[in-house]
Amino acid sequence: MIDPSLRAVLRSRYTILRFFALFGILLGVLLLLLLVITTYVPAGSTLRESAANFLGNFAATVAVFIVTYLFYVLITPPGLRDAEVVPLRDVEIGDGIINLPANASDYWFWGRSGSYFRSVVLPRLDNLARRERRHVRIRLVMPDPDQGTNSILYKRLKQGLGEAADDNTLPANVLATISAVVLACSRNPYLKAEIGLCPSVPVLRYDLSNSGALITRDAKKLPAILTNSGNPYFEMFRDAVENELAQSRKVTWDLVPAGPSEVTDALDDKVLTMIKGLPSHDATIVDAARHLLGSKANRYGK
Repeated sequence: MIDPSLRAVLRSRYTILRFFALFGILLGVLLLLLLVITTYVPAGSTLRESAANFLGNFAATVAVFIVTYLFYVLITPPGLRDAEVVPLRDVEIGDGIINLPANASDYWFWGRSGSYFRSVVLPRLDNLARRERRHVRIRLVMPDPDQGTNSILYKRLKQGLGEAADDNTLPANVLATISAVVLACSRNPYLKAEIGLCPSVPVLRYDLSNSGALITRDAKKLPAILTNSGNPYFEMFRDAVENELAQSRKVTWDLVPAGPSEVTDALDDKVLTMIKGLPSHDATIVDAARHLLGSKANRYGK
């Protein structure tokens, strides 16, 4: 296996151009010297034989390097040459997600509860948009608690991982995440979001931004996959989220008519009444969602 840092250097456009330039010049110089020696040095002399053998072998070695690297460049598409697919240990996943919002203008999330997204990622995107006056667009996809047996399936999934859950766990998490996103977008003119509720509970969690994509699974101890942007792998993951969003039930809202000092609760009636397409909820679910927003607990918290 080639070290990822070395593989990245070999695949860069900078390296490719300078490799062929330098090795091409070197091969040309060697061939020129070989021509000069064979032309002007008398035949049969020790100098001619030694120099011709040395320069000939050296030139052949350089030519092999050039042909090998050229073959590698020609058979590998630019997107694959630039692709970096890095496995992450479970203890590295939180850092991987934290790094994705940096300098992002687009963020895609497709997951289940969105606990880490609303408690860590969303505030970072909000602060980035405010600080740099940058327009940031979020695409968010989560399971629809009103669809089929999603709430029951999510409860069983959590219980199978040894975590407490009931039939209200999924709707409470979805309600908390939606209301947090809506409130953030209402308070920040540079932050925009699209929210969709999909008909099934996803097996994988997708976090993507301009800098890359991170794919994780449900259990805390399972590894993850991180890839950079601008390659077929990233585009495949991004298209998966975009396609799911396009087929999901949309959640829309009007801007919350109050400033940050007036609306201190993302689950305030002023917020909820502005949101259209919310999953079914009652006072019990709202209270559970309010507790989730206050606890900031998440799967990858340290």
